[in-house]
Amino acid sequence: MKLSTLRYFVEVATENSFTKASQNLFISQPTLSRRIQELESELGVTLFNRNNTNNIILSPEGKQLLVKVRDVLDQIESISGMFDPEGPNKNNKASIKIGCLTNFDFSKLYDLIEQFKTQYPNVKFIIEQGSPMELNDGLLNRTYDLVLNLDNYISNNDVLKTSLYKNNNLQVAIQNNHRLASKQEIQFSDLTDETLILIERNKSPLVFDYVINQCLKHGFHAKANYYVKNLDEGLSKTSLGEGISFLYSGMDNGYLSKKYRVKFLNLNEEKSSQNLVYAFQENNNPMLDEFLNFVHQNRSDLY
Repeated sequence: MKLSTLRYFVEVATENSFTKASQNLFISQPTLSRRIQELESELGVTLFNRNNTNNIILSPEGKQLLVKVRDVLDQIESISGMFDPEGPNKNNKASIKIGCLTNFDFSKLYDLIEQFKTQYPNVKFIIEQGSPMELNDGLLNRTYDLVLNLDNYISNNDVLKTSLYKNNNLQVAIQNNHRLASKQEIQFSDLTDETLILIERNKSPLVFDYVINQCLKHGFHAKANYYVKNLDEGLSKTSLGEGISFLYSGMDNGYLSKKYRVKFLNLNEEKSSQNLVYAFQENNNPMLDEFLNFVHQNRSDLY
């Protein structure tokens, strides 16, 4: 029985939702569901039931377990500092605030945080999602200690430092039986006669503007019949044959193509031009330095 799985269980029980819990934990929903299923198999009980509105609720066994698990986690928190000469409250005030892009898969980041907390259990991580512009502004005004953002949205400023987090490029999503499905890579000129699905500009300005401009560059106007609020809505429309949608490779958690029964193709103009970086500036937070050193030592897990 893994300690991280118990923490996942508490998060699902608190949110009454696998979707919200996975977002809070920055892991994919299928991964979270699998871990809860493994816990149920290990215990031999059902921990969550679904009601008529398709929401999840704790089973009687789940309610019993929740009380015990919270006690266990409290005890572990206490044990972690009981022999510290500075007392169990050392680093209780230490926190690291991280800003991440909406819709991207940052499950590896959460894995690193879990590993880091085994060494520094009292450090609190605060993770918020935002647009590329919001993250850059938040970094400059020190709302965030660290952001994970698209490289070309980080201000060219001497006080900011960046390092590669993950290679990232623009892709299209098409139906599995689409005429382009036999290809692994396409060009914008291949989209001349296609209906396009774009996430609203205020949600994803970089992709929106880039697609419109690239279509014009290749001699045609984008036929964007649908403007959606998020990636899931766009992929749903693609799966129904309503058009081609766009996403970054960094958004794919390995399950999206199976979930929506679509295929992802690279756009060859986009190779490695939209990489994800983690960015920060010098500050007086010693825990950030410790965490960045830890990330650097384990960065092979990020690619």
